[in-house]
Amino acid sequence: MDWKIPKFKSGKPLRWEFLVPPGSAKETEVLLSQIVSDPYLPRNHTPEFKVFPEKFVLEKTNFRQALEVLVRIPWIRDFRLNLGKFPLDEKFNFSGLIESLKENEILPEGWGINFHPQVRGRKEISREELYSFWEGSYSSFGDPDPKNTELNALALGENMILSLSLAGSPIFQRGNFKPLSKSAPVREDTAAFLLHLLRKNMPEPDAVFIPFAGSGTFIWESASSLFKLGFPHLDRNYMFQEMKEFPAPSWEFLKRKIGPEEESKKFTFWYNDSEPEVFSYLNERKEEYQKFIKQFPLSPENRFIGKEGDFFSLSPKEVWESAGKPRKIWMPLNPPYGLRIQKGSDLGLYRRIAETLKVWWELPGEVSGFILCPDEETWSAFLKGISSKLQTVHITHGGLDLRVVYF
Repeated sequence: MDWKIPKFKSGKPLRWEFLVPPGSAKETEVLLSQIVSDPYLPRNHTPEFKVFPEKFVLEKTNFRQALEVLVRIPWIRDFRLNLGKFPLDEKFNFSGLIESLKENEILPEGWGINFHPQVRGRKEISREELYSFWEGSYSSFGDPDPKNTELNALALGENMILSLSLAGSPIFQRGNFKPLSKSAPVREDTAAFLLHLLRKNMPEPDAVFIPFAGSGTFIWESASSLFKLGFPHLDRNYMFQEMKEFPAPSWEFLKRKIGPEEESKKFTFWYNDSEPEVFSYLNERKEEYQKFIKQFPLSPENRFIGKEGDFFSLSPKEVWESAGKPRKIWMPLNPPYGLRIQKGSDLGLYRRIAETLKVWWELPGEVSGFILCPDEETWSAFLKGISSKLQTVHITHGGLDLRVVYF
């Protein structure tokens, strides 16, 4: 098939797709409007955007502008270049596509493709058939190179819409940490979004207290948020950095623009878990994270304090004093599944958390946070325990609809 894909030029206005967590569309649109109206980089034209439930599309936008959006929205989970719409007829096949992408300097040398088929509004073809088309042109055993990115192929009506991830490995994978095998953590992009909303409620915390820390996602995401560390600062490379048209000077400018300041504020991060294996893992991650942040101009007085044991048995007053009596505290709460089902019901745990929070609220410091509720029953139990009307945000995690209550 003759794939007519134009040569990639960084200054050419193109169409880009950004995937975001379910439930974040409204806030994403707010932040996008701010970015378009107040850009960091000079521009010759104004980008246009459309926001959908799990993604947004930038049009009439060049590579530099697309990278600025990527840098300024911390909950993006994938960054794609739209390759175009192609007729899905009897002559359709994928032969020559990878070669065209390389020839036109979109897919760098040494990179392969993971094929991701989707079908919408078309009954004549299935995902399996699309994959067989791909296999007919490119065998999955043909490229042993481990560097791969994703090609998304959406069969929509009579057409095929193709978009190529420019990230390589998913953007939400923040580092090279080995995951905790027994956990099902909230993804980093979702955590970043929830913490962004928390920051709107309490813009300048002094400390972050994270009970039920689990694999620690909320520890590292809250620290990175407060330290002003984003995508460009991570110890990893993205595929787009290997593209010939990659605007390295603009990337370095954005990295400095959003990054840590010389006169940085000091923070205390306190975390807790009752399982010895989990707590040991958290301490290992803490050491790795502290090594990572040493390269930035952050306050040497930042503290990470771990406490093993049952959170309900700890004295709020003693924890608060050990953390230096902070005035303003973030408290993200994600009760683990194992603890929720110990007695056959989540409801008692959520009522107990509500009662414990009331004790924390008696301290001289101000506590603001959120709790993830897996269903309507736990959400209702928590609100009844708090005896107050609070903001609820709906998100999706692992295919489940969650209610996130902010307090």
